[in-house]
Amino acid sequence: MTDILSMMPGADTATKEAIKRRIVKRAILKKAIKRKAVKKAVAKKAIKRRVVKKAVKRKAVKKAVAKKAMKRRVVKKAVKRKAVKRRVAKKAVKRRAVKRRVAKKAVKRRAVKKAVKRRAVKRKVAKRK
Repeated sequence: MTDILSMMPGADTATKEAIKRRIVKRAILKKAIKRKAVKKAVAKKAIKRRVVKKAVKRKAVKKAVAKKAMKRRVVKKAVKRKAVKRRVAKKAVKRRAVKRRVAKKAVKRRAVKKAVKRRAVKRKVAKRK
């Protein structure tokens, strides 16, 4: 800066001071612009960080939703299993009832056969006399 001013021998000190001030102002402006650029960069980074945080949150929410859905599916399957078990139990009860009925019928059939035999024997005995 002083090199340029010293090379201007014809200029008076006021002009030189004005030029100095202008140069200093420009330097200050440049620094201010740089500061603004840095601030903008910092702000952008902060925004990016926020965006990333939001994305992470979204992923966490998605995972939670997926977990809930899985739980719901598991519960549904368990409910189905219980329903199937109930059906199987009912069928088993029915089978037992049918078996009982069949057994009772068999007993009745045997009783009827015995009665028929007894009658036949009575008739034979009656004919002999």
